[in-house]
Amino acid sequence: MAEIKSELQNIVLSVTYKDVEFDLEELARLLEGARYDPEVFPGIAYKSQEPRASFLIFASGKMNCVGAKSMEDAKLAIKNLTEVLRKSGIEIKEEPKVKVQNMVASFDFEREFDLERIAREFKTTEYEPEVFPGLVFRLDEPNVVVLLFVSGKGVCAGARSEEEIKKAGKKISELLPPPPVA
Repeated sequence: MAEIKSELQNIVLSVTYKDVEFDLEELARLLEGARYDPEVFPGIAYKSQEPRASFLIFASGKMNCVGAKSMEDAKLAIKNLTEVLRKSGIEIKEEPKVKVQNMVASFDFEREFDLERIAREFKTTEYEPEVFPGLVFRLDEPNVVVLLFVSGKGVCAGARSEEEIKKAGKKISELLPPPPVA
């Protein structure tokens, strides 16, 4: 069976700097384009340009990195921001602990799906076309959700590695073989 085409769309990572606290007022002045309004949100919103990623930075020394389309880009964006923080005088002794929280990828199964039939045959699905045009297919192994559309396209959410994304595409293909050609 051919491997299903997938493309990473977004990675969400948690980033923790050990024994570091950020002065958000000061940091907001240092980071060009940073937005900080503590009455609206308790952290700084910051976007890096090269590579593109967005950060939510908290006083606790923790941050979230979202929007990168590859692990390489995400790690480079975190590394670059860490260097900016160090150069600004923040004492960072160790490299931050980085953990993948969620990966989102798109699939192309290169065929159409009968979503009504799939919803009847599989208990781990939800399909309400009046509310949302996609079928929600929950997988146990890997523990992800795959949204399927009539067009044969899909979206995988909840993965923590590219390996899980590949497994999810393969599993959907095995569970939903294409109809025989007449």
